[in-house]
Amino acid sequence: MKKPWKHTDDVDEPLRRTAEAENAPTDSDDDEVERPAEPVPTVGMSLAGTSAEQGGLAFIGIPRLGGDWDLVITGEAPELTGADELGFVVVEDGDIYMDSHLPDGDVTPLAEAIELQLPPPYRAYGVRQEADLWAVSAREIKLGRFQTTGDELELTIRGDQRELVVDGKKSFGSVPELEQIGKEASVDFFARASRIDGDLWEITVGSL
Repeated sequence: MKKPWKHTDDVDEPLRRTAEAENAPTDSDDDEVERPAEPVPTVGMSLAGTSAEQGGLAFIGIPRLGGDWDLVITGEAPELTGADELGFVVVEDGDIYMDSHLPDGDVTPLAEAIELQLPPPYRAYGVRQEADLWAVSAREIKLGRFQTTGDELELTIRGDQRELVVDGKKSFGSVPELEQIGKEASVDFFARASRIDGDLWEITVGSL
């Protein structure tokens, strides 16, 4: 991941009201973009800043709303060049962390369109529809901060059984912070942590 810019300004409230009232437009090298699992064909288009309600709309490369994604919108991002898909994470303070192998340019207009309906932190995945128009799906995420080795962690605790996998290999170490986050959700749990940058991690926890 890389952090090319800071997005700190709140979405303008008149812009929010206008969009809600009128559905109007609003203005590491080996990493890969996180893609939705089940792309669907285009069945309709929408103005920038509007959302797909309960799976009613779909876009090229974007799944119907549901499953892992909380929101699907379209937005315009002028001058994004070099690729036709993108992925990024926005954290509470407005920092935007880009996945690598992505277009050159500023994704802030897409983040602002998302934040009309979904506040940070969230992960977003987008596919260019045509020219400057992008379809973007986003989901709320949980973040944690701790220091440990590796970039991908999987921790499973079920009763007295405990298994930690670091970058695909079993480990005999421990990550107390990740274990504490898991225990807050359930006594028995599976937790996955993906490094965003430095000591900042994206965390997913499920009960067993």
